Amino acid sequence: MTPKSRDRNMTRVRRITGAVAGAALAACGLFAGLAASATQKAYSTTTATTTKKHVQATTTAATTTVAPVTVTPVTVTPTQSAPVASSGGS
Repeated sequence: MTPKSRDRNMTRVRRITGAVAGAALAACGLFAGLAASATQKAYSTTTATTTKKHVQATTTAATTTVAPVTVTPVTVTPTQSAPVASSGGS
């Protein structure tokens, strides 16, 4: 490969890479815009009004007693374990 053809190929690769990166950025912007506009229409715009009639109850309240809760402390002792294997990497 001559230096001239190598330079032509590098220029071509840079142009193709730039076009692919530009298209990816445009697609990302398009989908971000669609997602943002989709969330604005995700709620209902109808409203309903309700009226309630309040009735006062005439019952006597019962008294109850609650016993205190006793919490026992928990002691955690760490133990050494075998190393975890991971796949891939060098």
